[in-house]
Amino acid sequence: MGILTRILKVMAALMTSNVVNLATKLLLPPIFLFKYGTTLYGEWIALSGAVAYLSTLNFGIQTYVTQDLTVRYQRHELDRYHLQQSTSLRVLLGILGSAAVVCLIVFALPVQAWLRLTLSHQVTSLTLYFLGLQILLGVLFGYFTGMFMVLSRAHTGVLWVNGLRLTMVVVTSSGAWVRWSFPVLAGFQAAVYVVGILLVLLHIRRVAPEIFPRVGLWDRGAVRAILGPSSYFGLISMSTFLSFEVPVLILQREAGSFAVVAFTAMRTIFSVSRLALIWPTQALAPEITRLYGRQEWRELTAIYNYSERLIFSLVPVVNLGMLIVSPVLLVVWLHKPQLFSVLPYVVTSAISMTLSAKEHKFQFQFSTNTHERLARIMFFSYIALVIVAIPMVYWQGMLGFLYSWLAIEMFQVIRIIGLNRELFAHTGEHRLKYVYRLAFLCLIGLAASDMVLTHTHLMAYRVQFAAGFGVSATMALLSFFLFNMQEIVKKLFVLFRNRLLPGNA
Repeated sequence: MGILTRILKVMAALMTSNVVNLATKLLLPPIFLFKYGTTLYGEWIALSGAVAYLSTLNFGIQTYVTQDLTVRYQRHELDRYHLQQSTSLRVLLGILGSAAVVCLIVFALPVQAWLRLTLSHQVTSLTLYFLGLQILLGVLFGYFTGMFMVLSRAHTGVLWVNGLRLTMVVVTSSGAWVRWSFPVLAGFQAAVYVVGILLVLLHIRRVAPEIFPRVGLWDRGAVRAILGPSSYFGLISMSTFLSFEVPVLILQREAGSFAVVAFTAMRTIFSVSRLALIWPTQALAPEITRLYGRQEWRELTAIYNYSERLIFSLVPVVNLGMLIVSPVLLVVWLHKPQLFSVLPYVVTSAISMTLSAKEHKFQFQFSTNTHERLARIMFFSYIALVIVAIPMVYWQGMLGFLYSWLAIEMFQVIRIIGLNRELFAHTGEHRLKYVYRLAFLCLIGLAASDMVLTHTHLMAYRVQFAAGFGVSATMALLSFFLFNMQEIVKKLFVLFRNRLLPGNA
């Protein structure tokens, strides 16, 4: 199976995954708002965010070990492969089991008072515990689905994740529609993960018994070797909690449930933009790991350069188009036009564009296990974000947090670009001209979009969609030439023509 074929299969699986993610993001909020109301929905979001840190308890073992095992399998180091796999699984099971016991402490803590919830202590505690179990089981599920990457069949693991997420959407939306209590809803979500783990293990046993997980082997000396680099992936995972979940808790405490719902809705709208942009980069991740393991730098450099231009050309097109039509989306999706305000949405669009660029850049450190400095940069800068955000939210509300978040993301992008330059330094192929062009295009686009949105956000839907299409089309035309997309289109045409008509190769 060639590089292009593997990438296309993973891209197809990830595209399906993004459709499922989109269904989750768009279907559940209106159902929760309709059945539970703004206050209870905001409290459900806060409770979900309160336990999200548990996803970091794998200390990055899943990510590091999957990539390490892939490299060992590609190098035919099978004895070491099995020893490493078994040791890592036993460590992970020990961590998750211990966490499940420690989480019982939520029944003794006054969480409902800390977060100023309307829910009772018993309902809050039960909901938190089942949500916590769900996350712990999700870590184990991710470990097992990641094993398909070893076989160069990463798309199979993605499809399993898609199936579980789709099942979760059905279970959650059905439970919310009949207005299950929060503990019952969270309990059923945890049960979905239990069933998913069992089914994935049965599938691995059937299609690839040679990599079926073992727990009978143990290498004490390997534990430190696993936990050391894995812990840096854990810091990256903790960074996600600090930047996406902690703000919800701060807003819930300082500004109330309405601010939580408004912030979550705004972030969800722009996450749709990032879903459209991130899946090509994610599709490259298994191939980046494989090529790095084989030290095939020419192919790896080509993937970096071409993917950079492709992603950068789409960043302003997708994000600015979404910015212009966001008032319509709030009305059609949530029937809550009062959640919209021009300036917060413009700032969030800038954050989304910065994140889109960053998510492409850090993938090359993340997928090659050269992530130690990346992890430190992200973790400590997000610690700074939390420290700064508390007084900023108190001073300027949600907008204060958005300004702080944007500054931190811009700092991270600059540092991560530096890490990329070091990774590819010996190839002599890393240039910054496309980074500068993207920054220029985004600044011009944001200024123009702010003026357009100020005049159109109260107009008829057709006017807003027309304005969004016009902004996106203008950005697409500029991007096509600024990022030399004609060269990429020509190469893709030749690749597909040779694949479909081998005689022309």
